[in-house]
Amino acid sequence: MKKRVVLLLLAVIFVGGLIFVDSAPMAQQKVITWTGQACLPPGMPVAVGLQDLCDRIKAATGGRLIWNAKPAGSVCPATKEWQSINKGVLDFAATGGSYLVPEIPFGSIVSQRVGAKISPLGHMMWFEIEGKELINKWYKQLGYKFETIGGLHGLPEGWIHLNKPLKGPQDLKGLKMRASGDGGIVLSRMGVGTVFMPLGEIFENMKRGIIDAYECSNPSFDYDMALYEAGKYYYLSPTRAPWEVYEIMVERSKWEALPAELKAIVTNCVKGAEVLYHARLVAKNEKAVQGFKDKGVIVENLPSSIDDAFVPEATKYLKEVAAKNQSMNEVLTSQLKFEEMWKNLYGLPSPGK
Repeated sequence: MKKRVVLLLLAVIFVGGLIFVDSAPMAQQKVITWTGQACLPPGMPVAVGLQDLCDRIKAATGGRLIWNAKPAGSVCPATKEWQSINKGVLDFAATGGSYLVPEIPFGSIVSQRVGAKISPLGHMMWFEIEGKELINKWYKQLGYKFETIGGLHGLPEGWIHLNKPLKGPQDLKGLKMRASGDGGIVLSRMGVGTVFMPLGEIFENMKRGIIDAYECSNPSFDYDMALYEAGKYYYLSPTRAPWEVYEIMVERSKWEALPAELKAIVTNCVKGAEVLYHARLVAKNEKAVQGFKDKGVIVENLPSSIDDAFVPEATKYLKEVAAKNQSMNEVLTSQLKFEEMWKNLYGLPSPGK
């Protein structure tokens, strides 16, 4: 009997020791903390989307990996996040795109390729299937210390706000329009007098006749800005700004140093955040378009004749730019080939028709 008791006690001690040894590493496991920043202020979709990603990572890793997303401008100047990752000031960010131009010319066509006819979903597939790998190759080859692990994929912008109806491309000539980026350049090539100004100046400048028209963002953003008060007509078409992507950038050496398990968790969290970000914008845009109509704005599809003139001019312009830059040329060629494949498999939208 005594022998049995002794054996039982030894077994209990042995099992207890195993539990202690097994649990010790978990108790002492180091928490990894990264600091990041969104490129736009709190409450803006990109800031909300980045915080959603941070929350997912914390929950999925049980607190072993913490991403702290700071408000735009709090760690570094807003839109300069990619430079701060490169300098080691930030570990991650939701940024990129046109903010990289002119230093990284292909940035604008990754975030918002003017004249593209493929849908936001199609572009998301390009980004996932070959885009990420391609642009990361160029980031590394160009000597940058960051890479992209995903993107917050947005929706097309509205094409134009103005006070008179549009019937065809001839109605664009002579317009004084607030426009920016590649879209603004293409519009100027079509006879539009383009100027750039902060969004806050649109209302006053429209009233004073300094500008006749303007572009801003997608319908939900424009509605939140109360732009139904600045323009009787609102024309929709994806061709000027077919999508809007904010890259999820990370510092490469820190990313590579993460355990494979944590990298897999973060990657899957990115996928979930991408889908929710896109879905939220779809729901908001539907309500916003109706909101413009309820405020008395005439919302119509852009006449197809304008799209038919705009798209070829946009592609011509981009090819001219790409001819001068190898990285831009490779990214543009990849996108155009993917768009052709998508058209053959699924067709492409026919805006205005």
